[in-house]
Amino acid sequence: MKIALGIYIIIFLSACSNRTEDVEKLKLKAEANVESAKDVDILYSDSAVVRMRIKSPLMQNRQDKDNPTRVFPNGVWVDFFDVSKSPTSHLTAKYAEYSEKLKIITLRDSIVVNNYKNEKLETEELFWSERDGRIYSKKFVRVTTASEIIHGYGFSSNMEFTEWEIDSVSGVFQSGSLFEK
Repeated sequence: MKIALGIYIIIFLSACSNRTEDVEKLKLKAEANVESAKDVDILYSDSAVVRMRIKSPLMQNRQDKDNPTRVFPNGVWVDFFDVSKSPTSHLTAKYAEYSEKLKIITLRDSIVVNNYKNEKLETEELFWSERDGRIYSKKFVRVTTASEIIHGYGFSSNMEFTEWEIDSVSGVFQSGSLFEK
């Protein structure tokens, strides 16, 4: 009985080995579907007019046949421009991911958006739909204007962050503000 138990344990342990070469093969196979680029500077245009500039220290193209994604694990800096090439807003986030299939950019961690009116949005998660040109969040947001600090859960805006609205509003408002109850 002891011999049979000993043989069973040896077979079990040898079947579950994590040989270094096996682990390395799996790692290389996973990395084969990822293209990386450092210090990227991407310009997006519409009808030959630059509308957006994205900078990042690292971009990874993940070649998943069902949902290819472009990941910026070390953050992004994005400048938006109007049709006359004037800057309209600036966005930073510590993480970004673009789903080519869904046409949605997911931004996470310390997101800050500033527009030309000196309004500032801060949140921890933001989605940007390429299909409808909207940015939105269901998370807590804080918008600071020249005279108000507005908090809420839920946010929607145009891509340039020049026309926005907040759901479930609270905060410090200027007398006579549209938000005052």
